[in-house]
Amino acid sequence: MDYRRLYFVRTLAAVLAICACAGTVRAQGEGPHNLPFLPVETNVVIPMGMWLSGNFNPQQTVLIPGASVDVIALPLTYVRTFSTGGVFTRLFITLPFATLDGSGTVNIPAGGPIDVTASATGVMDPILNLHIGLVGTPVLSPLEFSKHPKSFQLLGILGTTVPIGHYSATRPINLGTNRWSFRVGAGTVVFFSNTTSWESANSVFFFTDNNAPYKADVRSQDPLFVSENHFTHSFSPAWWGSIDLRYQIGGETATDGVPDDNRTNMLGGGVSIGHQFAPHLGAYASYGRVLFGDGDAKESMVRLAFMYSF
Repeated sequence: MDYRRLYFVRTLAAVLAICACAGTVRAQGEGPHNLPFLPVETNVVIPMGMWLSGNFNPQQTVLIPGASVDVIALPLTYVRTFSTGGVFTRLFITLPFATLDGSGTVNIPAGGPIDVTASATGVMDPILNLHIGLVGTPVLSPLEFSKHPKSFQLLGILGTTVPIGHYSATRPINLGTNRWSFRVGAGTVVFFSNTTSWESANSVFFFTDNNAPYKADVRSQDPLFVSENHFTHSFSPAWWGSIDLRYQIGGETATDGVPDDNRTNMLGGGVSIGHQFAPHLGAYASYGRVLFGDGDAKESMVRLAFMYSF
């Protein structure tokens, strides 16, 4: 009986962790099943492919009115759960590799509208995220986790991006950002049944200045608020799906003190479908796009991920 429970919990842990790196470039957020806590000492490796097309930078944090940006990203994420002084903790380390092609007419405060083109291939800024259990997230072994009833969960979220991605001040659109970002937030999980749940992650992102922007001396950015929500349902032990919604507001940039008039206020949505091939191997696919928004905000996204847990 214990072996059967362990088999079940490994499968469940794999399904819960399968979307862990969907926020590598933050298109449509981090994905469903990213928040529920897992047994400690769980490891997950997630290779992913993403295609993005719209008028945002590759990180989805800066609106670029008048631009058209296509990105193909291949992020690789490692996830590890552990106990920190008896508190459930989950670490995400994401290393994204990508290629971009961009063009359009953008407004440069010092020089007015100009036609730009950009292409680049290389590493984006690595992302570190930390989940800290606050309510309903005890530290459990796999066997203990299999017996634990599902209940309300609350987690703290901390994160940062490290500005070492491919960047050049001579390029109007880059894979790297040449500035730090910091994330503070909270995530909740509400279970309606053993197969249906609502997950909500609400975060504020803060940004340091970019001291080497394109054709300027400094570019700053206002804080950006993001609310990511997923209504998820398991159709069977192997198949699950979700309806995904992501709202963001704020994040206007200023170049040499002049506002760039690119504040975002938009709602993105999409769907995801996942399948578990074996206790340690699964995959999922998603489609998402901007549904409503102020100004010229537009973005569409397709992603495919595979996950191996151990």
